[in-house]
Amino acid sequence: MSDPIVAAAAALRPLLADHADAHDRDRALAAPVVDAIRDAGLLRLLLPRALDGLAVAPPVYVDALIELAAADGATAWVVMTASTSTLLAGYLDRDLATAIWRDQPLLAGVFAPNGRVVTDGADARVTGRWAWASGCRHASWVLVGALAEGRHVVVATPTTAPGVAVVDTWDPIGLRGTGSHDLTLSDVAVPAAALTSVFDRAPWCDEPLTRVPLFGLLAVGVAAVGLGLARGALDHVAAAATAAGKDGGALMAGYADALARWRAARGFLVEAGALAYADALTGPVAPRRRGELRLAALHAAREAAALVATLFTLGGGGAVPRRSPLARALADVQVMRTHRMVSDRIGPAAARAALGVGPVPPEL
Repeated sequence: MSDPIVAAAAALRPLLADHADAHDRDRALAAPVVDAIRDAGLLRLLLPRALDGLAVAPPVYVDALIELAAADGATAWVVMTASTSTLLAGYLDRDLATAIWRDQPLLAGVFAPNGRVVTDGADARVTGRWAWASGCRHASWVLVGALAEGRHVVVATPTTAPGVAVVDTWDPIGLRGTGSHDLTLSDVAVPAAALTSVFDRAPWCDEPLTRVPLFGLLAVGVAAVGLGLARGALDHVAAAATAAGKDGGALMAGYADALARWRAARGFLVEAGALAYADALTGPVAPRRRGELRLAALHAAREAAALVATLFTLGGGGAVPRRSPLARALADVQVMRTHRMVSDRIGPAAARAALGVGPVPPEL
């Protein structure tokens, strides 16, 4: 039986598919889609239970994102980035976190320390510019990385604060509907309670999901979106192969091979997530599990990109129009593959951690 959260995500597929063209055109999610993902609880997937979040186990998170991305990669991506931002709730001041997440906000977050914090008595002032602020047009709060006297911190501020602005820069080949424009803060005043760090502060809520490495969960989410894009492409080719009947031998063979590879990639990602979560139920996640989690995410992202390219070719001339499902999946998955969390550069460090032959760097 499907998990209710996964089922809720699957139930949104027709709505997301209906809006996919508009998302590409408008470079933003449609308001009905934002309302639907909020109403379905999908903005609380990784939010700590102490804040009335769902804090789902990684396998459930993976499958929920797969369902969304199979219909529309942009929606899945915004849910993924917003979910990752909620992981920071446990590091913020508890009263502030409670106030922020009381109304199930959509958050835009960029962890890169592209801002500068200047202390001003009990408060601070923040200035900077951040690219890839997915969902920022719909966000009511933003979480951005900055340097405060050399310390990497994260700053929370409402999008209505004076000095917060969105710069229209997002015109990519894929994931257009994410609206990942640049975000700027110009001398924005924030209270000390709105600054935190995941590197030198423990979360105030000690829950299993807060023990799973944040960057590991981010990588898992990116890879899951890729697998969802591949799942949607598989569904499209499956329909074409079925319609072709006995004349679709080549399509059938290509589909069979792609399905086997997809299930293997998903299986590794789900297993690695389950094993890391099993550790987290009783204590910290072992270095071996942290390495395996990142290897699984890297493998899934690689396979997703390769599979969508193969399925696009199998789609023949019908895949070529820019608005075809296979063309959109191909563009979206290429953008997914550029994310730092699934970069090939992480492979050696992840392998060393999985083998237990070296120190575990913070980014694992």
